[in-house]
Amino acid sequence: MFNATPFWLASTFALAVSCFQPVSAAAPPADSRLAQEIKTPAALLGVDYSPDGKRIATCGLGGEVVVWSVETGKPLMTLSGHTDDVVTVRFSPNGRYLASGGVDKKLILWDAITGDQLRQITDHTDYVRDVTFSPDSKLVASAGWDGFSYVWETFSGLRVAAMGSKVGAVAVYDKSKTQKGRSANMTSVAFSPNGTELLTASGDHSVRAWDTQSWQQKYVLSGHTDEVWDARYAPNGRFAVSGAWDNTCRVWDLRTHLPIYTLPAHVSDVWATVFSPDGQLIATGGGDRKVKLWDMATGGLVEELDGEAHAAEVENLAFSPDGRTLASVSRDGSLKIWRVPTVADRAWAYTKPLMTKWEKKGEFEKTDEYQKRMTTRLKKPQEFRQEFYAKMVAGYDRTAVWERFELGAYNADTEQFEVTSPLFTGTYRLKVPPREAPTVRERFDQAAFGKPTFEMGADDQVLVRTAEAVIGRGADAHSYVLSR
Repeated sequence: MFNATPFWLASTFALAVSCFQPVSAAAPPADSRLAQEIKTPAALLGVDYSPDGKRIATCGLGGEVVVWSVETGKPLMTLSGHTDDVVTVRFSPNGRYLASGGVDKKLILWDAITGDQLRQITDHTDYVRDVTFSPDSKLVASAGWDGFSYVWETFSGLRVAAMGSKVGAVAVYDKSKTQKGRSANMTSVAFSPNGTELLTASGDHSVRAWDTQSWQQKYVLSGHTDEVWDARYAPNGRFAVSGAWDNTCRVWDLRTHLPIYTLPAHVSDVWATVFSPDGQLIATGGGDRKVKLWDMATGGLVEELDGEAHAAEVENLAFSPDGRTLASVSRDGSLKIWRVPTVADRAWAYTKPLMTKWEKKGEFEKTDEYQKRMTTRLKKPQEFRQEFYAKMVAGYDRTAVWERFELGAYNADTEQFEVTSPLFTGTYRLKVPPREAPTVRERFDQAAFGKPTFEMGADDQVLVRTAEAVIGRGADAHSYVLSR
């Protein structure tokens, strides 16, 4: 992790400081990425932010789930019900439920507000490795060491699907393919953002997607050479990331089912992977005790959080809903909250190695030629910075969830609606004839946006310059231009 910024590229830290109060650790240096730390007496294995970002849930070898206040850094609830180590914990998207799974083979559903235990599910015959909810919170799914992934209705507890080796969907395990000697256990489970797919990772080195209508296998992502330990969708559903015990992290294009990046993530097993809410960063954690951040625009390493990193394996990661902080938990018993790098930090991470290479005198380069080249040294960082911005803007449509706009007032004289976005600063305009304005207002929440053009704003953020807004479907559809 860098601690100082060169004169030619100022690093800005515009993100809000986490309000966790340290429990048993001194405050980090002012330039540290580490915001605060909570220490617990037992190893931590799972972590998740609540949808409103006000709470964090952790679990581990203590056999309990603890819900912490983000504002105070103090525990709000301790949930007791498991009879062995708790491996995974997850909030439902609507914030009403918590699901946890553990070595006692149980999946427990909790009321996230009161802490009451709502249901225990004991379908698994080995420990529950991971749990997740569907985007509408109506389904809860699990991944188990018994080689099964199950899906239940959240409200009724009715089991609606079972996927795994015992129903013939997973390839026969070949022990010769791994040095770890694992079986075709299920290691992680995740719903796609639109709820149409379920993604599972497995000890047979594969990632599988299942159709959530038929619960049949749709496709397989193959390429890892050891157990895949974690797999997650990008926020826009176009990509997935997987981390494996082959020490690599792969980023998959789900339209081609091929990797766009194979990241040399860690020098030991990759335990955890997660996309940032804006889809621009990937965080990984591993057996080498490190947390790393990778850039979706370039596939390059943004930062390695090793200066204040964990003293044991990093088991799990979770971004805050606003994307400003990243939580990591470890077998060292600590929950660490990190400030997420800004766009300027990402540009610096891209520029620094290029500058280092550019400033080095070539073996066959004459001294006078080198000195002449060095006269442009002050311009070069800005060129590399603009190169990074160009890459980020060029890939923004593919990687980001940008199609979030809110309709404002209509001006009949200019024939324009005011439109705002929670993601982009400023006001947009939507040109609509007066006779069509009532229909646009009525149906705007169903609008489909496409054909965007992007630009860099003055605050180092990507902005939508223009886009097409389609209101209605089929022959009833009308297209309008959204512009700044």
